[in-house]
Amino acid sequence: MRYDVVVLGAGINGLATAYSLKKQGVGSLAVLEQFQLGHGQGSSHGRSRITRSTYSTPKYVELMQLVHGRLWPAWEEVAGQPLLHKNPGIFFGPGLSRYQESLRDLPEVNVEEVAAEEARRRFPPFLFPDSPRVLVDHTCAVVAADRTMRFLASQLGDQVLENCQVQSIEQASQIFLDTSRGPIECERLVITAGPWTSRLIPGLKPNLRPAHQDVGYFEIEASSRVGDFPVWVYAGEQADDSFYGLPEFERPGVKLARHRTGPHGDDPDRKIGTVLPEDAARDLEAFVAQQWSGSARLVGYDACIYTNTSNEDFILDHLPGDERIVVGAGFSGHGFKFAPLTGQVLAEMAIYGRTSFPEFERHRAAFGFASATCW
Repeated sequence: MRYDVVVLGAGINGLATAYSLKKQGVGSLAVLEQFQLGHGQGSSHGRSRITRSTYSTPKYVELMQLVHGRLWPAWEEVAGQPLLHKNPGIFFGPGLSRYQESLRDLPEVNVEEVAAEEARRRFPPFLFPDSPRVLVDHTCAVVAADRTMRFLASQLGDQVLENCQVQSIEQASQIFLDTSRGPIECERLVITAGPWTSRLIPGLKPNLRPAHQDVGYFEIEASSRVGDFPVWVYAGEQADDSFYGLPEFERPGVKLARHRTGPHGDDPDRKIGTVLPEDAARDLEAFVAQQWSGSARLVGYDACIYTNTSNEDFILDHLPGDERIVVGAGFSGHGFKFAPLTGQVLAEMAIYGRTSFPEFERHRAAFGFASATCW
């Protein structure tokens, strides 16, 4: 089989890239997925994600104005349904200054700072015991993650080849892929393989670390619906001391997880259990006891695997030495919300070598291989 462009990986960024390639007029296109669409081994499954403007790095704050203002609405128009559900967002904790400093030079972003007393009045399920100030982000929303994935997949149809694992990549006059469904040849290749990226590109192993995440779902006394219960991020003093959560959405219970990164590196082919591990349950329940008012009962469990760089910046760049190959990596933990942008960025880089977004081009060097720090 031969294609003009092949995308490796049908997570959110692979599907978004392929959707953009198709819109750009690439007809001979395939997306190779080693499992089935919607599988639970990576980090694109599940019902919901957070979108927000509050970031500790100004470039992401700037880019989110483009994503919220133009790109998600364009997807929703084609999908014929809302993919973002407006919802208040709160940011608090002893590491809040990271966000405050980032937002200070961007006063036009719709984020306000309030005292903990006022935040408790607005958001009674939260206690804010170690955060005298709270940021309220009015750009936040709940992303309908599963519906977004299904929308993109519907636009691609049989161009997505499931159960197609790539064993090796050969760079010659054409790009040759040895796959479980036979040899595939292409002129250009986009790699969005999540935690398996460094297996396909061994040189990235020092830069990318997969990290297993345990997600709990809790039934609480207060209303947990979208619009009533906020999306939120607790900023700890250290990266691994941060937590996040969302309201109940298309499944029982509010979502709660520790934002776990680090240099350890987990096996992306790990076996996933069906019950929240005891140590993770104790960790989340301790957070609930300290930070939430009222009681909370564990009612569900999910797991995913992040793939991050050490500074949590994305990699969006041509493979050094081969302009025919573009790599998108390091998205996990905060990449889903950017997919309408990063998908188009990767597609345009594959076709044209640069993008049509001046907002991205200003920061392009920060997303290059040269800027990807090692763990």
